[in-house]
Amino acid sequence: MLNAKGKKMSKIPFVGLHAHSVVGSPFDGLGYPQEHMDYAFENGSDALALTDHGNMNGMAYQVLHAKQMQKEGKNFKPIFGVEAYFLPSLKKWRKEHESAKANKKNKIKDIAQTGTTIEDESSSKRALKNILNRRRHLILLAQNQVGLNNIFELVSKSFSKENFYRFPRIDYQLLKAHNKGILAASACLGGIYAGNYWENKENGEDAVIDAMRETTCDMLEIFGDRWYGELQWNNIPDQHRLNKYIIQLHYEFGIPLISTADSHYPNPHSWKDRELYKRLGWLGKGSLPTWATSELPEGVKEIGYELYPKNGDQMWESYKLYSEKGGVKYDDDLIRQSIEDTYNIAHNRIENFLPDNEVRLPSFVVPAGTTATQTLTRICVDQLRAKGTHNNDEYISRLKEELEVIDDRGFSKYFLTMNAIAERANENQLTGAG
Repeated sequence: MLNAKGKKMSKIPFVGLHAHSVVGSPFDGLGYPQEHMDYAFENGSDALALTDHGNMNGMAYQVLHAKQMQKEGKNFKPIFGVEAYFLPSLKKWRKEHESAKANKKNKIKDIAQTGTTIEDESSSKRALKNILNRRRHLILLAQNQVGLNNIFELVSKSFSKENFYRFPRIDYQLLKAHNKGILAASACLGGIYAGNYWENKENGEDAVIDAMRETTCDMLEIFGDRWYGELQWNNIPDQHRLNKYIIQLHYEFGIPLISTADSHYPNPHSWKDRELYKRLGWLGKGSLPTWATSELPEGVKEIGYELYPKNGDQMWESYKLYSEKGGVKYDDDLIRQSIEDTYNIAHNRIENFLPDNEVRLPSFVVPAGTTATQTLTRICVDQLRAKGTHNNDEYISRLKEELEVIDDRGFSKYFLTMNAIAERANENQLTGAG
């Protein structure tokens, strides 16, 4: 359905709350954030989240393009988030990590941290026996500036030396310290609920649901009604089994449900480009996964899912198609609600804001009872005296002019800050002109 301007319209409201770009999810996501945003808008959406793997490298693209879209009269809301790597206890993992490193047979070397994460899809969507690589996906979305600051903290700490081995990691302790202003969801077949499923699958349904109940209690203690069970729609049998478990938790604990497209490329026609891109990433590591072939699929139906920024009608069609193909029956009203609730979350639980980029300078550089310009002027005059040029009219005239320009631009405090930094540096080391 198109409106008068030729833009697609959806009967079912929906906002994508799980998406990946080439910037932050290399060899997994394709297309720059602005490409995803443009297509989502053309496809009938008025908001989109970006949740790259372990980092927020695409956020600057989001912000700049949202401003550009606004100038063009396109009302579109960027939502800032991350698909973090999670495990229950970093303290326990570190002990296992150090123990494994100490075993000479393992031949483990520390790998330098970078700001980019290469997602290993084949290993995340199964039971992880290698303790060093353990991690599960967790969607985190900023509701406001407080939440964004907390996500920044979590991402930064996940990349610290003690929490990083191949992947950055966070745990329950970090979430407890930095959860305000954040919505969280259980992610995909590599997610936290999926981890409970993969690790207990062989022990039967009771073992799976018991593990998922424990996770639910822990997440509800931290996030309360900000914790969501995430449903996805594809032809993977394990996905439908996971969906059913999550729906059971919804009925038992009252956790709200969302459906996500988990988009990985910017439009429906880019599926083959992404398949090629993934294979290039695999070959760059040395070989293809055992389950993959070097040949590209003939069509997207052969893959069994479409990972572009869908609208509500397309989400509903995916649900109906893949639940029917999988021979799995769901409550239509419940699933429709999980699709529509994404719109409510995007517009009623997440504020319409851009990151605070105000420069904050320290107050201690300005003594009490004076202004930054007065302090800067005093320091400059003292330096003229020290150099014996305080009676030179040319130097005095030039200084007045420069101080007026600095004051007019509001830079006095900045110069005081840089002076304080230089003084501290000179006290501790040899410094040069830089």
